Amino acid sequence: MSAVTPLAPQRAARIATQLVELIEIQNLKPNDRLPSERTLAELLAVSRPSLREALHILQAQGLVQIKHGQGTFVQEPIVAQELRASMMATTHGLNELFDAREVLEVPASKWAAAKATKEDIRLLRATLNQIETVTSTTPIDYNQLQALDAKFHLTIVGIAENRFINQTLNVLQDVMKMSMETTLRLPGRSDVSKREHNAILDAIEARDGELVSKLTLQHISGARAVALADANEKNER
Repeated sequence: MSAVTPLAPQRAARIATQLVELIEIQNLKPNDRLPSERTLAELLAVSRPSLREALHILQAQGLVQIKHGQGTFVQEPIVAQELRASMMATTHGLNELFDAREVLEVPASKWAAAKATKEDIRLLRATLNQIETVTSTTPIDYNQLQALDAKFHLTIVGIAENRFINQTLNVLQDVMKMSMETTLRLPGRSDVSKREHNAILDAIEARDGELVSKLTLQHISGARAVALADANEKNER
């Protein structure tokens, strides 16, 4: 018995790591519900007591929330919650926000070009198809369009597999949404954005890291210029 007992914490930690990977593979977001205990145990080929122990580890780390009678839900990590609270409490200029996007997204897009799988490409292409559908509908739902635009960029960063950058960009996208109206509502902007998104995805699919980082920088720079011009026009009214 003494030789087996020390392995239990290691086994639970290993299952916890598998659960985190499953959350990422299934692209589950904060407040999304995990599959049932029975389903998870079968997927991971582990016992339910071991699974529960692993879930409690993740709950202690602030990665999931166990709601008795309802299930287990993905939770935004505490560090991301604190970052969000800090950023929401401070007024940030548009240039600062776009600077942060460049710092986070340009290198991440290059890493994504090296790591993207066929399934990743399919998911990105599906998002662009959804954007095409929304922009072809009258009137255009700009809230949905903005959400899909953010999804495209966040998916690329997710492919790069850097959790800190992923969490930070999620917070940054929310701050930008609260700080400014989407520039996609401006005449011609959504068409430009669609062309640039397609070029970025083509470069990722071709695994051309240098090109995709260049295209990402151009895309963010273009969005910055339009956002600043729009803000200046509003201030002059």
